[in-house]
Amino acid sequence: MKHCCLSTGWLLSFLLMALAGNPLAAEVQQGTLVIALGTLGSQSMDPIQETRSPHAHYQAPMYDALVGLNFEKGGKGPGVAERWELAKDGLSWTFYLRKGLKWHNGDPLTAHDVKFSFERTMSKESITSNKAALRRDVKSIEVIDDYTVRIYTNGVQVHFPENLSRASYQVGQLMPKKYIETVGAEEFRKKPIGSGPWKVVKNVPGDRIEYEAVDYPHFRGRPHFKRLILLLVPEESTRVAMVRTGEAAIADISPESIKEVKAAKLKVVSVPGTMQAIYQIYGLYRPESQKNPLADKRVREALSLAIDRQQIIDHVMYGEASWPLPFDIYQYSADTDTERWQKWSREAFRYDPKRAKQLLAEAGYPNGFELSFANTAMAGTPFMVPIGLVIAEFWSKLGIKVKYTHYEWGSFAPLLLGEQERLVGVVSMYRTAGRPVAAPRFYGAFHSRGAHHLLGRGNDCPELCKTFDELHKAVTAEPDAVKRAEKTNRMIELVSDEWIAVPIIEGMGYWAVNTKKVGAFKSIPGRHEFGDVFERMPRPEQKPWQ
Repeated sequence: MKHCCLSTGWLLSFLLMALAGNPLAAEVQQGTLVIALGTLGSQSMDPIQETRSPHAHYQAPMYDALVGLNFEKGGKGPGVAERWELAKDGLSWTFYLRKGLKWHNGDPLTAHDVKFSFERTMSKESITSNKAALRRDVKSIEVIDDYTVRIYTNGVQVHFPENLSRASYQVGQLMPKKYIETVGAEEFRKKPIGSGPWKVVKNVPGDRIEYEAVDYPHFRGRPHFKRLILLLVPEESTRVAMVRTGEAAIADISPESIKEVKAAKLKVVSVPGTMQAIYQIYGLYRPESQKNPLADKRVREALSLAIDRQQIIDHVMYGEASWPLPFDIYQYSADTDTERWQKWSREAFRYDPKRAKQLLAEAGYPNGFELSFANTAMAGTPFMVPIGLVIAEFWSKLGIKVKYTHYEWGSFAPLLLGEQERLVGVVSMYRTAGRPVAAPRFYGAFHSRGAHHLLGRGNDCPELCKTFDELHKAVTAEPDAVKRAEKTNRMIELVSDEWIAVPIIEGMGYWAVNTKKVGAFKSIPGRHEFGDVFERMPRPEQKPWQ
């Protein structure tokens, strides 16, 4: 019997070539990445049971989305679908899936899972945000083969992939059809599985979620850490202390803590384009609003001109914020002429109290008027409170008698989504999150059938409202990118000229980082939530901070 023996040199060369062909195989997963967060939402691992954005922190590590993120520029990018195309008639989108993906139990991920996931998201059992939008847009779903799925839309929906992206909503998260149908929904919630680079091993409501990295290559990247722990720590001072001592590697913070974090020689990472602090004016189309000073556009413009935005950026946000673009427009927004809007916003949002007083006098209010001002602070945005107080002070300098009321978001949200009678003539301030394209957010804010219908609603839609509805329809039905950009910018211009939804600043997401615990990482522009970048965070010895 002849024995074939490999020389040590040949074997070493073989191993080096193998590692070179698969760089992920050369990395040894070790250590634990600990993140301290101010909120973890409902901590439900079932995608159809979460209604707010914290899901992106804790669901995104274990679930993939049909359409993912552009990690470098923000907005949409490949996900489970590596590419997609719009039909010639504009009434369907075909998505082509990556091959070889699998669920954490080893089952293959196929187009059947995609169809199941979307139908489950649209089901009666689902309470997830924007389910209504998905039900409105989707007509039917067809599995072409194991790696191809076609979604037929109600009318032309050129922004459909953006609306599915994790850059917008959570409706594109995929769930395992065979597993859920076998074990049932309740068992799935107890023992969830996904297809992402992390699998959940422990979930303690009100305390923590623990994950373990998959031990095989994943298209989003193979995690550098073996374990991931997300800790719920409501008190910000405690979170900062945990990062300082090394108990946690990263923690979310507000601008109020930036000086303390820097003094402790910790690194501050800011994520641009995550939100705008804005104020909105509801119900101006109602008959009872016509005698209200806010019904006069000159008054509404005066309110904006009275605000010194640079002072808010420098002193309230400690320099960690930026000048805003028009409502819900960001540097990475598609279909928009951002250079044009940068120039416009510098002029339109200038601090000009003299012109503000002149406009009030022209409108018949030289001595001001009484104004109800409602402010809200969602979880993670405590800085909205001091911003609101400063704005009230600016308006008071015009002679306006400001009645300031702070609402918890839970008590304010029902006012937004109901008939809004209590908001008529009220200026309300809150924050809006970044989106890759303008049209979906503009629908919710300004369309007659949107949630906020700032320009009018249903049968009570004035000419301005009708004009917007028609323009929005034209934007969402235009397949040509150049023409669509042209119409989008007209839509932005129409809304901006009314001073009904007015940005104050563009804010950021802020993180305190212990560089001895985690290496350099890049956030995703426009996304404060870290769920899609946990796997991209290397250990300090692999790529330390510079």
